[in-house]
Amino acid sequence: MSAITATNLTKRYGRNAAVDSISFSIEQGEVVGFLGPNGAGKTTTLRLLAGLISPTSGHCQILDKKVPGPTLRQVGTMIEEPSFYPYLTGRDNLKHTALLHGGVSEGRIAEMLRFVKMENAAHKKVAAYSQGMRQRLGLARALLWQPQVLLLDEPSNGLDPVGIAEFRESLRNIGQEGVTILVSSHILAEIEKLVERVLVIEQGRLLFDGPLRQLKARLDQPLTTYRLVGHDPELLRDTLVRFGYQPEQGGEQLRVAVPQSEAASLLSRLAHEGVEVLEARREQDSLEDAYLKLLHEDGRPV
Repeated sequence: MSAITATNLTKRYGRNAAVDSISFSIEQGEVVGFLGPNGAGKTTTLRLLAGLISPTSGHCQILDKKVPGPTLRQVGTMIEEPSFYPYLTGRDNLKHTALLHGGVSEGRIAEMLRFVKMENAAHKKVAAYSQGMRQRLGLARALLWQPQVLLLDEPSNGLDPVGIAEFRESLRNIGQEGVTILVSSHILAEIEKLVERVLVIEQGRLLFDGPLRQLKARLDQPLTTYRLVGHDPELLRDTLVRFGYQPEQGGEQLRVAVPQSEAASLLSRLAHEGVEVLEARREQDSLEDAYLKLLHEDGRPV
């Protein structure tokens, strides 16, 4: 059974598409990384999956049931920076959440505080917590009702290197219990030791869905950049996006980077799709350029 499914999921704010027709499926027990630069659409996608906002078009499912729906009670979320009642202690904040959800014992609260190494700070008011402590408490809250699915948005924000390693180990242990985890980050190195599969999103579009090793291999090989002029520029752009590339407009030209192993077949693939290319020029790119073209870490056109 699929634990998380997105089908042509789209969220628009006016003319801007925060999430642009993305589709993917995650099976039960998978731990999947959700990568992309800040502002790529990761948080919006997680909010859609959690039923916190409604899609403009498309739909999503949790445990094979459409969102929003009753299966959301099987979901634990940690989206954006966790918010708590600052005048309550960490333990009392968890008690309040447990009361709202129902079916959570006092013993489970104590167990989760120990799990995230917060038992010694549980009696302190959250107003005195550091950001890292709030992140730990947020994970404890997300796990209270033993969810089958976890949606985590930049969960290691505010943690020091030791805390990041501990957090990663906690998620690894949760995943080994069969919980499905979708965890977002804008830093590849942060979760590469945790996941085997990644989704990469940029400007609301899904650029990559596959094994982490395949993504790393793709980044490690030289890229070939084509400068293309098409008879129908819109059709050319749409076809390149459908091929999994991220074309960039430069005057009348589209600039697109493709793995060197796929470069020789690009023009024939376009012709097979009925796309007429009037002009095509090639240039070589470095590994650094390849990474920036895939993830656009600096947020600017390359």
